[in-house]
Amino acid sequence: MRILMLAHFYPPEMGGAGARLHGLARWLRQYGHEVTVIAGFPNYPTGTIPEQYRGKLWTREEMDGVEVIRTWVYTSPKRGGMRRLANYFSFVGASAVAGALAAKQFDVVLASSPPLFIGLAGLFLARVRRASLVFDVRDIWPELAVEAGEFKPDATMVVWGERLERFLYRQANQITVVTRRKEKKLLDKGVPAHKLHIVSNGVDIDVLQPKNLEDWRQKFELGDKFVAVYAGLIGIFQGVDVIVHAAKLLKEQPHIHFLIVGDGVKRADLEAEAAKHNLTNITFVPPQPREAIPDILHAADVALVPLVNEQLVDAVPSKLLEAWGCRRPVVLMAGGEARRLMEESGGGRVIAPGSATELAATLTEMAVGDPADLDRYADRGYKYVAENFDRPKLARQMETVLQAEIGVELAHAERA
Repeated sequence: MRILMLAHFYPPEMGGAGARLHGLARWLRQYGHEVTVIAGFPNYPTGTIPEQYRGKLWTREEMDGVEVIRTWVYTSPKRGGMRRLANYFSFVGASAVAGALAAKQFDVVLASSPPLFIGLAGLFLARVRRASLVFDVRDIWPELAVEAGEFKPDATMVVWGERLERFLYRQANQITVVTRRKEKKLLDKGVPAHKLHIVSNGVDIDVLQPKNLEDWRQKFELGDKFVAVYAGLIGIFQGVDVIVHAAKLLKEQPHIHFLIVGDGVKRADLEAEAAKHNLTNITFVPPQPREAIPDILHAADVALVPLVNEQLVDAVPSKLLEAWGCRRPVVLMAGGEARRLMEESGGGRVIAPGSATELAATLTEMAVGDPADLDRYADRGYKYVAENFDRPKLARQMETVLQAEIGVELAHAERA
């Protein structure tokens, strides 16, 4: 197959979205397909484009055998809703132009949302290229923003977003979702069952092994402390503030230390809060390259995976799967689908989102408990993710969806 993939987020950008699309592209290429990715110049979450891309409209690169066309996008280190929308829509226009001018043919366009607006570029290119459109829905927007408390249900942005959402669902030839709950939600919205396919988020276990790039315990003088790490985006939906509040409660227990690794719109506020309370049991680490994450996780006793509230019932954070792929036990602060995975796997402990008191008590118990219990959590999590969420298997599932849709279109063409 000749596959065109539209990815608003793509490595070296951090986060689950880029990891998912990079993993799918990498494995589809290894399975013999021609894959082209159109992505913006790297800028997330800092809002700053690296020096090597500045002053350019587009570049062509190769990553793991996949051609990556990177385009200009509007960016700004300043936060704000209008700037975020400008970033989204600039990529819609730039990716549409880049895809239309690409000197090759495509059988299928795979557009991955959110942001929802990327579906417009995918639809345009599918029509121009006479290709099928597969809409990959990682999160249902604008519903996700309402569940997280970012917008009210009757906000203008939500009303228009829902109209665009329904339009794109109608126009897409096929739709992939990442969880059972998301499939149920789209069925309830009237999306035909024959259009829907589950292709879960996953992990590339082969790249999650420690590389010993750096001794993180030595670097931060952690010694034999009990270390709890959060590594990922520090944004609205992640609810990382619960970690800082737990650090306040554990201020007099210096044997428990927190590492928060990453960046996002909430980081500056959390750093200010930690400084205000003179918390010496928490260390903020700048964003790290993806290849360093396994070493960071292996330096920790437990990985922390929070979500902002229990309303995000169909969210499965990629960092949950990554922690298990690195054989780390997890303390999960979430409900819904993520909680179900924890209960099925036995890969750690689950507590209520936002409960700093419960998090502090859980970590205190783990720190003085039998280390063999942590090893059992880690082993169960690793086994579960290897059996159910290994990226090569999931890429085969996506391959099946794409091949089936192309076969349908070819059959229609032959009858015509």
